[in-house]
Amino acid sequence: MTNKHSVLIIGGGVAGLQATLDLARVGFNVYLVEVKPRIGGHASLLHRTFPTLENGEELTKKLFQNVIKHSNAKILPYSEIEKVEGSIGDFKVKVLKKARYVDEEKCTACGECEKVCPVTVPKDYEMGIGFRKAAYLPSPHPVPPKHLIDPQHCLYFKDGSCHACRDVCPENAVVFEQKTEEEILDVDVIIVATGFKPYDVTKESQYKHGAYRNVITGIEYERLCNPNGPTGGKIVRIDNKEKPSSVGYILCVGSRDEQNHGYCCRVGCINALKHAYLLKKQYGSEVEAYICYIDMRTIGKKAEKFYRNIRESGVNFIHGEPSEIRELPDGSLTIDVYDQATSKLLSITTDLIVLEAELEPEVDLQEKLKIPLNDDGFFKEVHPQLAANETPIQGIFLAGAVQEPMNIAEALVRASAAATRAFISIQ
Repeated sequence: MTNKHSVLIIGGGVAGLQATLDLARVGFNVYLVEVKPRIGGHASLLHRTFPTLENGEELTKKLFQNVIKHSNAKILPYSEIEKVEGSIGDFKVKVLKKARYVDEEKCTACGECEKVCPVTVPKDYEMGIGFRKAAYLPSPHPVPPKHLIDPQHCLYFKDGSCHACRDVCPENAVVFEQKTEEEILDVDVIIVATGFKPYDVTKESQYKHGAYRNVITGIEYERLCNPNGPTGGKIVRIDNKEKPSSVGYILCVGSRDEQNHGYCCRVGCINALKHAYLLKKQYGSEVEAYICYIDMRTIGKKAEKFYRNIRESGVNFIHGEPSEIRELPDGSLTIDVYDQATSKLLSITTDLIVLEAELEPEVDLQEKLKIPLNDDGFFKEVHPQLAANETPIQGIFLAGAVQEPMNIAEALVRASAAATRAFISIQ
């Protein structure tokens, strides 16, 4: 990488990937740093994405394959931003590349280490019914396509009692002695694309997430729908893996509430409609669907038509906020909700309840980047309309859902806008 200008992109979701690709194409040296061992962010976990209903994993795969092929782009997965110094045109960023305990040059991703690993742990977002080994591939399409070892669960790091993966590896690629590496990046500008984190729905104690197994979040429901998920794409009860007789969807969990977040998540309504659509597509009239909503906000040129189609498909819409979820002896769930449309108090029993939760900004790097936050907890912009991608720190720009809740299409547009601003700022 010998081009004149360099940029650091923080965050390997769709916004970070798009900004990386745009700037690599105009000749920048681009460093893409992602804290997780996988690329693609939350979008890669989605079974279907609105409005095209494409598979989220395939959608993000197209993006990162284009990034990987570009000679101006360098991806640093499983890496953390440790320190940021300097100013526009001369930022110095210390990056810590976490030890994978696997030699990337030698590993062929044959999977022998995974086969013999005796440790099984739950996968993130898969409700305790999807599992992986301590030696594992972080995603179906990892970048790089290499295994890694999770030191938090590996028995070698706990008490030295197991080294089966090292013994079986045909390439001698397992290196328990591997250390975290430090790299200093000299860059002209920085784009922050750290995205969002799902709202902690356990704060809404009336909904009993974590206490009742059949109460799940929207992102967990996406994994149920996905053929690569823990149930092979079958939407089932979590406790007994049986087909539900009915499913309830509760909107605005953690949003539009001054005690938590006063803003709208912008995607919850569409997600609930999509989730009901996937349920009906799989089971038809065999399974009832209930959507409890405060207001139905269908933003976008195709969203209103989609909403009308879902209403006509037999989904029950209830204009009201449910009371506390109660669990029955058989594990099914019941809620009471006053339906403002009919002025009736309804009691609904379902086998599965899906909480469509708020999106919170991922701003853990706030102190290191020294970007102030606005009243809603997002990184502050110079101006919400005239300079929406610019922060008060000259040379640091924002892209995607770290700015405000938004869908994938909007995140991609904001990412390209941030790339443009970054390009212009140092010309």
